Amino acid sequence: MTVTLETFPGSSHDDFVLWSRGMRDRQVDDAYAAPRIRLYDGNLVYAGTVCGEVSSSSTEIVNEVGTIQIVLPISNDDDEAIRRTWAAHWALDEDARGTSNIHVIWEYNGIRRGGRMNPQSGLKLIEDDQGDRVELTFLDDMAELQNVMVASNPFLPLSLAQIPKAWMVYAPADYALLVTFAFNLFRLNLTNFNVSADPMNPDTWDYSLWAQSQIVVKPRMLGDSTAPMALVVGSIKTSIYDVAAPVLEDAELQWDLQRWLTGDPEPWPGAGTNWRNGTLFVDIVDKSGFRNGTVLGGNALTGMVRTFADLTGGQVEDSYDLFTGAPISDTEFRNPLYGLFTHPQRPHVVYRAGDISGIQSSEFNISPGGAGRITVGGQSMPGVNALITAAVHYGGDVLGDNLGVVIGVGLGVNVTVGSLGGALDAFLKPIYSDTILAYMSIPLLLRVARQGWGHYLETSSTNVTQAFTPAGVMDLRARRRETDPDTGFTFAVTQCAPWIIGGAGHGDWACGDRVGGTSRYLMPRVWVRRCRSLQVSNDRDGVKIDATMGDLRPQLEALDRMIALINKAMGGLQQIGLFG
Repeated sequence: MTVTLETFPGSSHDDFVLWSRGMRDRQVDDAYAAPRIRLYDGNLVYAGTVCGEVSSSSTEIVNEVGTIQIVLPISNDDDEAIRRTWAAHWALDEDARGTSNIHVIWEYNGIRRGGRMNPQSGLKLIEDDQGDRVELTFLDDMAELQNVMVASNPFLPLSLAQIPKAWMVYAPADYALLVTFAFNLFRLNLTNFNVSADPMNPDTWDYSLWAQSQIVVKPRMLGDSTAPMALVVGSIKTSIYDVAAPVLEDAELQWDLQRWLTGDPEPWPGAGTNWRNGTLFVDIVDKSGFRNGTVLGGNALTGMVRTFADLTGGQVEDSYDLFTGAPISDTEFRNPLYGLFTHPQRPHVVYRAGDISGIQSSEFNISPGGAGRITVGGQSMPGVNALITAAVHYGGDVLGDNLGVVIGVGLGVNVTVGSLGGALDAFLKPIYSDTILAYMSIPLLLRVARQGWGHYLETSSTNVTQAFTPAGVMDLRARRRETDPDTGFTFAVTQCAPWIIGGAGHGDWACGDRVGGTSRYLMPRVWVRRCRSLQVSNDRDGVKIDATMGDLRPQLEALDRMIALINKAMGGLQQIGLFG
């Protein structure tokens, strides 16, 4: 999906006013147009474009599997009715179609999403007083990532040997995840390849190896990444989706998945266009900008406040420092070739509450955050238990030898007591094991200062990790994020009032972008949060848009979500012995 922009043909201010108004009118027409829905069989062979659907909806969620749903009318009253409802008949007739899988390409105002029919409950034929219909449910392309596992050694045959026990790479978060993904796709493609010093270097990328691959990782230079460093660990029992979840959440990055169709431009400069129709190209993008400076809020009267995030001394809590006096570049906004978009470091979209507003309904959720101290662990730092065990064994052996000498002198005979180290260790180990350097306890000073004197004192993780290890630090940060203060808001917004919702240069913002919101009861305060979920539905009443801003971590189930994320990240660490 690309935006086609015209060059201003006039020379006067009046000409520009007329031309820009015409451009705006065309953008509004595109924004109000119904989504375009195309169906494909299991081989990504085009079947047709859906027209006259009862309804459709698309739910996109940052870094999670979303859905696309289509409700199709069906009738066999006569030949004309069958032709008119061809899509429903085609979906039902698997034998005639030749493949069991059905794919969809859903497009709306520059946003393109691909999906494959839900393997468990993808098609329903419903006959009732509401009319006969076929309901198709698709999982979007994020589900592809749930079905690529992370081998501990993708260079060795999986059934023969896997040494070491788990895959581990320490690099910038986006690069580490992409190279992990690429190596496992190589493994699944059953190709031979050479590993260079920078395997993701576009200049040494062998495109012939990827020609028939279902999924292709976009190459990039290691030095181009500005993401924070991260430890990526996985095993054949964990998918790239699960491995990436805690890393992406901590770094505030997101997957960028694009289905390439014949006739599209090359997916990246120099890639060419000789790709199979339906190839899925994968990248990781930064729509947050919080490490490089962005806007988290401001005032409707005095303007926005730009901050950048950094880690406190404990490497657990995020601190936000103000940008003061730094010049703001508007180069991107002045280049018409970029079209409409939101810059991660300079978000500009704000929905203002009032009598005339693009907000149809809203819900604000303000939470002060959890406890002022977090404790994690449960197992001693690596080497501590082993050192105590060695000391007990040595002490027991020395005690046994000396005790034999003492008894022998007292009885006047030679007495051999023997080694007592093993016996003493068997008795003492349950007592001393995991008692020394077994916990990490970090005060969240910034949180406490904001909450005030009266605050919850302490919380801990129920997940057992080894203290003073990467696993322990990840556990601390994950638990901190689960209990962070947050302001989330849900909007039902009107398209083009005033902001255009869309992607690829067609809209001001889309899923993942930072969007501001206000409430008439909280004016002039402006909150700016990322769009974490975007639902576009279409029926006979037209297009409706619902967006959720802020953090989607459910406050009620924060502990369960934290445990799930940690378990995803720790499976590989446990296998290689970083914690028990």
